[in-house]
Amino acid sequence: MQFNFNIYRITLSLLVTGSLVFYSSCNNKEADSVAPETDPNSTIPSPVSIGYTILNSISHDTAAFTQGLEHYKGTLLESTGLEGKSSLRKINTQTGKVEKLQNMPADIFSEGLTVLNDTIYQLSWQDHLVFLYDAKSFKQLKTLPWSGEGWGITNNGKELIISEGSDKLYFVQPGSLKLNKVLSVRDNYGAVNNLNELEMVDGYIYANRWQYDYLLKIDPNSGLVVGVVNMQDILLKNTKRDISYLTKYGTPTQGGAVLNGIAYNKEKNTFYITGKLWPEIFEVKLN
Repeated sequence: MQFNFNIYRITLSLLVTGSLVFYSSCNNKEADSVAPETDPNSTIPSPVSIGYTILNSISHDTAAFTQGLEHYKGTLLESTGLEGKSSLRKINTQTGKVEKLQNMPADIFSEGLTVLNDTIYQLSWQDHLVFLYDAKSFKQLKTLPWSGEGWGITNNGKELIISEGSDKLYFVQPGSLKLNKVLSVRDNYGAVNNLNELEMVDGYIYANRWQYDYLLKIDPNSGLVVGVVNMQDILLKNTKRDISYLTKYGTPTQGGAVLNGIAYNKEKNTFYITGKLWPEIFEVKLN
């Protein structure tokens, strides 16, 4: 989504209104497991609170406006946004060094990415294009037209799953982007919008929600949010780097450095978590 300083300067207290329930955060410790209260008028159960532990962190380019993150064969693939700064990157998971870089055309605003059958699918925001690359060489294979906005993308091994900033997830065919189904995501308070970066893990979709400091765990069959990982202030509480460049507008979130970027390492059963312009990528293990 677009970088809007006016929106980012809105205080966090205004963003988290009425129905939003935060869970207790953790600082290299498991988060409180107490689930939020359920709306008494809802028949949908409230999501469970999922704790996490930080295992490690690696360096992250502070100029990278992270839109998508993916673990692929021992490395991290990253899509960065903003016109004139959008790119596709391969990152060393030990050092954080950018080992391969593919810059996008200056008029493209890149968004999320996923890998299916050794092909990278990289979204663009309002350009109505999906870029396909060979995952090993970064050679561009082709582009496909997409009718809506592109925000986040993942896959279930057969279909691509795309978000566009609403409560909807679109399940499409990889070769043509032909629509198979639309899923509305909701919790015990109703529709959940601002769905952004996505990651499919063990049959569930994990999602960033733009401008909110938590991850959602979504059942792709029902569309229900079944779990929430509270990551409020994970950067402030755990970074070893100078982040004064992110706090001149108040909090990092107010300065545009929102939580965004989920990658899953199947071999280690860990997640890599970062945000736009963050100086670190955190490796975490969920409860």
